[in-house]
Amino acid sequence: MKLESGSYLKTADVNSGESVTFRNEGEWVENQKFTWEDGTPKQDFVILVTYKGTEKKLRLNKTNREAMKIAYGDETREWIGRPAMIVKEKMLIAGKRMDVLTLEAPGGSIPMTDEEKKKVDSELADEHSKDIPF
Repeated sequence: MKLESGSYLKTADVNSGESVTFRNEGEWVENQKFTWEDGTPKQDFVILVTYKGTEKKLRLNKTNREAMKIAYGDETREWIGRPAMIVKEKMLIAGKRMDVLTLEAPGGSIPMTDEEKKKVDSELADEHSKDIPF
């Protein structure tokens, strides 16, 4: 039995040069670990991606949101079916060198054609119909 790393994609799971594909438009969720100084929970933008055939949740920080916004536009519905290349790098965070993920759009920002949108919609519909037991 292969042990899974959970429902979120983590830096330990990936390598630079690999890619993910956006599967939904994402949502803002309450962070269960971090709060603002007044005790209010911080909010994370979480989007569903496919990585090596497995669906995972991915938290997108502001840097990654902005990179995808530049590449694919500010309407996250338009990101569905689009790829993002993973760049894994070490950064200094809270005094520790840690691996972080940054995302890049492969080939720059190329608008999706109507035909590509129909194909993505069809693939998503096919995937979700597999979940129905009848």
